[in-house]
Amino acid sequence: DGAEPEGAPDAAPDAAPDAAPVALPSAPAAPGDRIIKEGTMTVEVAADGFDAAYRAVIERARSLNGTVVSSSTRSDEQGTFGSITVRVPVANYEDLLAGIGDIGEVRSRDVTSQDVTAEYVDLESRLRHLQAQEAFYLALLDRAQAIPDAIAVQQQLDSLQSQVEQIKGRLQLLTDRTSFSTLTVELVEPGAPAHLTAEDDAAARPSLARSWATARDAFVNVVGALLVGALFLAPLLVPVGLGLLVWRATRRRPASAAAAAAE
Repeated sequence: DGAEPEGAPDAAPDAAPDAAPVALPSAPAAPGDRIIKEGTMTVEVAADGFDAAYRAVIERARSLNGTVVSSSTRSDEQGTFGSITVRVPVANYEDLLAGIGDIGEVRSRDVTSQDVTAEYVDLESRLRHLQAQEAFYLALLDRAQAIPDAIAVQQQLDSLQSQVEQIKGRLQLLTDRTSFSTLTVELVEPGAPAHLTAEDDAAARPSLARSWATARDAFVNVVGALLVGALFLAPLLVPVGLGLLVWRATRRRPASAAAAAAE
């Protein structure tokens, strides 16, 4: 009388013919279709030309069907500087890069691309499989006669639906990031320092080499701390060790004398 009958298929789309198919976030991706593009640029503009350049970046992004994500500006004795982050459809990204380069002198430019097509296709396949299982258990729940059976089926459904929601969320994120590309532009007037450089941005991104260096440094620090502790405790441990030896020797002598007297 278990809720899951013997031989229940992993995926049974025909088990619930009345269930409406769930639409995927998009059509199956072809190789190279899902590319995440992000970048940073530092552009030096003419003296007192920050405001005009700032508006030019916004106008350029909007002309390419883009939007402004965030922005910030500062002024000091060295001049005015600030940054603005925009998003445009991925097909217009190259035009955005070219247009921003025309605003002033490009000090630095760093653009990265990440192909997530394989992950996207795998997620789509897993989603179809889980949705087929979900349809099967929904039909099974409708036919459940006993309460224990219904509870067991509902538990399976809860687990499946949780996995479905997680995959849908990841697919939605990948769809968004591969549909729109992001560019952060720092605008600086002559003499103003550049706070957003390609090197700084690259250093902020995680990498295997940086993680290995962090782990190595942590290991060296731990070993160093242990050595320092050992050197600090060594002068204290020597007298303690000598005291223990003397104590054990004094305990053995009365025992030996008592044994000799008994003989």
